[in-house]
Amino acid sequence: MHGETKVPRGWTALFLGVLSFALLFIVGGPIAEKVGEAVGSIIMFILLAAYFFICQFRLSRGLPDALRKDWPIMLALDAVPLLMVFIIELVGKDPVTRYQGLGILLFCCGGTFAGAFVASLAARRKARSRSVTPGS
Repeated sequence: MHGETKVPRGWTALFLGVLSFALLFIVGGPIAEKVGEAVGSIIMFILLAAYFFICQFRLSRGLPDALRKDWPIMLALDAVPLLMVFIIELVGKDPVTRYQGLGILLFCCGGTFAGAFVASLAARRKARSRSVTPGS
């Protein structure tokens, strides 16, 4: 449409990172209450990894060099979990909470990296299939 403004990907990534904080506490709290803290934490880590994977894949899709060139977007997406873990490490005295913070960081950053990697692979495959002429 004519006259539409496009939101920069960095702001979109930061917004999606803030939404992950809500996902962690709105969804993670009830899950932990129903299945227990240990199993609930594992389920939440997997959900966070999937969330960050999908977000980064959507943000990086179509970019063959997403791993090298999209690191500011990846950092913006992971800003909230990074800040949260930093605060947990400063304030948290309970070792279980500190280990959960480390798990959150590992799965969020891992999901983000995996999303950029898969988006990069998909863009390279698409570019390669376009460059191959039919019948050669």
